Amino acid sequence: MKLKDGIVTNSIDGESFAIATGKAAKEFNGLVKNNPSAAFIFELLKCEQTEDSIVNAMMEKYDVDEATVRADVKELIDLLKSKKLIED
Repeated sequence: MKLKDGIVTNSIDGESFAIATGKAAKEFNGLVKNNPSAAFIFELLKCEQTEDSIVNAMMEKYDVDEATVRADVKELIDLLKSKKLIED
């Protein structure tokens, strides 16, 4: 899975966000404000990823147990799918 074409991420004054542009804006019209871990996941999703690859990257970056990371990653992935921001 990866972010759909047209999903742009950026950071301004320490705030990370993602917006849909072009064709992606037809399916999602809004702004996603990300905390640091969500911003990291968005960056990972610029390239093809699996849920496991995201979990592994998160565990390398953050000192947290796998069960917690897996639950958080699944929650975010499910949300992004429901908003049509990622493609399988």
